[in-house]
Amino acid sequence: MTRSSNRICLVIPYYEAGGDLTESLSTVELGADDLIIVVDDGSRHRPARQFLPPSAGPTAVQLIELERNSGITVALRTGISRAPKDYGLIARLDCGDSCLPDRFDKQRRLLRDHPEIVLAGSWVDFVSPDGSFLYRLEQPTGAAGIRRRMRVNCAIIHPSAVFRREAYDAVGGYPTDFPAAEDYALFMLLLGQGEAANIPEALVRCRTGDGGISETKRRVQLASRRRVLLAHFDWHPASVYGILRATAQMVTPRSWSTAAHRVRRRITGH
Repeated sequence: MTRSSNRICLVIPYYEAGGDLTESLSTVELGADDLIIVVDDGSRHRPARQFLPPSAGPTAVQLIELERNSGITVALRTGISRAPKDYGLIARLDCGDSCLPDRFDKQRRLLRDHPEIVLAGSWVDFVSPDGSFLYRLEQPTGAAGIRRRMRVNCAIIHPSAVFRREAYDAVGGYPTDFPAAEDYALFMLLLGQGEAANIPEALVRCRTGDGGISETKRRVQLASRRRVLLAHFDWHPASVYGILRATAQMVTPRSWSTAAHRVRRRITGH
């Protein structure tokens, strides 16, 4: 991996998030050769420019302001399209989420040392709006396990993702026809370009329970997930299960899923 292809551009979509943006940026540790792009998706009451620092440590921060609220897919596509071509790695984070100090060092090193990997994530700790630990989501770490899991659900947590710009461009970027599941749709396509891996550590903390996409647009997300699965259906038993599971989840409340994670935490201790 050349020095230019080793540079990270972190893209953060923003919509009326206020101080959550500042808090998230305070946890980002990147280098002077890296870049952060914040895309304000048409905020009117709390525009990002009121909360945006000029830099996050040694890393420059650029702001893109969209004229109207167009949704996360448009915001992400716009932000990545503005990243200079010599930034070979695209990273993700959402407002309100936070990174461990060595997150990007570890993901950059993984991608540098394993050219066959085009997509890198990590385990994720989910916390309540007040920061209290809820559960740890430990996704499969190896390529084979991730491919098996992808037949059922997304195996890379979106705010933990770092992917190669070249692979992203090759598949045409985030698909626009899978609302609330644009990450799953993209990652499925990226697996056609190479392998994926998760670092077996919780390098990101994601806040839940405060009206995120997976709560406010749950049925839309599940419908899109089912369409992603159908688009990549290969008659594997896990693919059949994935479609049936998404269909069943459309008629059950999200609280059941959260309760299941808490039960697992009591049993496993994490």
